Amino acid sequence: MPEYSVVVPVYQGEATIRPLTLQLQACFRELGQAFEIIFVCDGGPDNSWQVIQTLRTELGNDIIKAVQLSRNFGQHNALLCGFGHARGRFIITMDEDLQHRPADIARLLHRQAEADYDVVYGKYETLQHSTFRNITSRAMGRLLRLGIPDLHPDYSAFRLIKAEVARQCLTMRNSYTFLDGYLTWVTNHVASVPVVHQERTVGKSAYTVGKLVAHSINIFATFSDLPIRLLSVTSVVVFLLTSAYSIYVLVRKFMYNDFLLGFPSLIISIGFGVGLLLLGMGILGEYTHRINLKTTRRPNFIERKKLL
Repeated sequence: MPEYSVVVPVYQGEATIRPLTLQLQACFRELGQAFEIIFVCDGGPDNSWQVIQTLRTELGNDIIKAVQLSRNFGQHNALLCGFGHARGRFIITMDEDLQHRPADIARLLHRQAEADYDVVYGKYETLQHSTFRNITSRAMGRLLRLGIPDLHPDYSAFRLIKAEVARQCLTMRNSYTFLDGYLTWVTNHVASVPVVHQERTVGKSAYTVGKLVAHSINIFATFSDLPIRLLSVTSVVVFLLTSAYSIYVLVRKFMYNDFLLGFPSLIISIGFGVGLLLLGMGILGEYTHRINLKTTRRPNFIERKKLL
């Protein structure tokens, strides 16, 4: 039985799967630990599945496992699929593109052993994306930490997770899957350790700026109550201000009667009405947010083929 399961979501890994596998094999041989690699093919356009089948023939069924999904479900759903098949006591998640160094797995293991952490993140010392991508990634990271205060500040795709913690994420069904958001609900016994983020040597990232923005918006809408809280607070403030001004106009009308004809009734109807509408929107938003958290039960992924 392997001690460690390495779960790798695959989208365009035809050129990197083999060197990644060989580096992982060398890493765990040096550590003296039994391991398995679970590749989850997430509907990519290349020949990654054929490469995995060849590696499985060469290295054996005990090391290489693979699942092919019926279409592209996204990186985080692919990871959940791998969690369901992992046999190790610890699960390591990493990307296919060799930007995460298998040699840094030892750092994750040492950090986890220091206080028996449930989750250990690899903290990138320097990001090796394009300058624009680095700026947008950092900006969105700060926004997400603002919207989800419990989110670990060093969260990344390079993680070591206790298997029992990872499997708790399989029970969750949300309108959008964000693994690190799930982990914040399961545990706060989380740490990080500096790791190297290597330059991409083959191809380019499937995450465009547009996809990153959409990813962040989906996370906010599903995991953060900050937008709805801002709307609720704003609606209450506007309601109070418009109500106060409406009362002022009404009192001045009776005391001085110095407004133009029809002005008081117009201001009161518009001001009070707009404030009441915004307050109602805020209240409805609060209920909608709670409904969203409870009603979505779509499957996170559908498996087409398995090599286990």
